[in-house]
Amino acid sequence: MRVSIYSIQQTLYEGEAEKVICRTSLGQMTVLDRHIPLVSSLTGPSIEVVKRDRGREKIDMRSGFIEVRPESEVVILIN
Repeated sequence: MRVSIYSIQQTLYEGEAEKVICRTSLGQMTVLDRHIPLVSSLTGPSIEVVKRDRGREKIDMRSGFIEVRPESEVVILIN
């Protein structure tokens, strides 16, 4: 799936990923390819992107929003 993570100042991540692990106000969530569409607020302390080659990228954040789109695209806005 295509993942894009942005802050107000810059693009933090753009690329393909196997899954995205993040925390919402209701608890931890893992987004996989073909996940149902949703919009949710995010809480910290971080977002973890698991890449297709099994590499991982951890991005620190305080709060934000995630949008999972039907065409296997995830857009995250954080501060």
